[in-house]
Amino acid sequence: MKRTIFTLLATVMMTVGAGAQEAELAEFKSTNLWLLDSVKVDSMYNYWDAYVQAHPKEELAWRKLFEVCSNQEYRLRIKNWEEGIALHGKRVLPLLERMKAAIPGTYQYYYCAHEGGYPMPLETQHALADSAIALLSEKTIASDYELWVQGLIVRRDTLKLTQVLTRYYESGQYPEEALQYHFNELQGMDEGGLYIGAHEGDIIGKLILQLVLGVHRDKILYDENAAMNPDYLKSVFRNIGIPFDDQTWNQLHATIWQEKTLTAIMRYIFDHSQRPVYLSAHNMQQLILGQGLPDELKACLYNEGLTMRYSAEPYDNRSVKRRNIEQRYRLEYLRMSFHPQPKKDTRRFSFPVFAYAMNYMRLLHDQLPYYKQHNRERYYWLREIFADIISQLDAMNIDVEEYKAYLL
Repeated sequence: MKRTIFTLLATVMMTVGAGAQEAELAEFKSTNLWLLDSVKVDSMYNYWDAYVQAHPKEELAWRKLFEVCSNQEYRLRIKNWEEGIALHGKRVLPLLERMKAAIPGTYQYYYCAHEGGYPMPLETQHALADSAIALLSEKTIASDYELWVQGLIVRRDTLKLTQVLTRYYESGQYPEEALQYHFNELQGMDEGGLYIGAHEGDIIGKLILQLVLGVHRDKILYDENAAMNPDYLKSVFRNIGIPFDDQTWNQLHATIWQEKTLTAIMRYIFDHSQRPVYLSAHNMQQLILGQGLPDELKACLYNEGLTMRYSAEPYDNRSVKRRNIEQRYRLEYLRMSFHPQPKKDTRRFSFPVFAYAMNYMRLLHDQLPYYKQHNRERYYWLREIFADIISQLDAMNIDVEEYKAYLL
């Protein structure tokens, strides 16, 4: 049987037949459209436009028409910004007016108006988001939950954020393995530590743990994706205990280049935080707009297992890593999964659950030689966990040769 080598780029197939489209209506994601050529997208627009004319109260059909129309606009905008803006006025906004007349006061209308009605005053944007959030239901897909979480992080509305995260968690769409991984990242941090995430994908699971499940609430989360909002940054800095005022923001934001501002903020945090500062070991390359940290900052990062810790002074990080493996991380769940995987993952920040298991092996396997020499019992324990992971990956037809080498 042919082996499949895992990559982070998931291939998503989408059928265009009317029956298949209706069956997949609830799981529809606009990102899937980027895998189709423009001719097929145009054909889909014509299909769904005719469909909503025949079924004007079908909310999800309107949503699909909106997503296709938005995709058409984005494609043109990439080629020619001015033409893309003009197309928005000619197609998306009239489509929203049609939706308002056909399905006013519905979740799908508020969602589409929020996403497609730009530019708009901030108050209008928030009002549309709040109206949609009030209509969340058991049919709401994960990507929608994560959209509203993104906005609420920036708005610093903890009450509404907790409500949305609770609905998301109770929907069962956030993978258990992802929560376990986020838990272990926080579990390895010292009390009161600051966790720096590149985007909401690093943050949402930890927010569920803190605000819904009530664990690791002493940790502070910094979402770099929201850092260009000065009010958000002020709030985070207040929690960290770092001074921040308009002059500080002006100094950090002294350039028009966003990556320079984000780098300046990172340096400011490293230089002024009295709390231990941690970063995700597997997602560091996504920081600073996907460019990663400058080399001089990387030199001050020490791996402690699933996370990297900033320190201007060298220290024995390997002993801390072994402490995390032996005392803090909860790893037994990796031996076997006892619940079915979702048939379709609609998260905006989707990272395959089996890839988290791969991370454990990649980040922790360097301690096997030490344990083999100094602690045979711990060596066999960790090696057996890796062997169980490999067995599960092998059963999923994933290439495991790299990981088998760790056990030699």
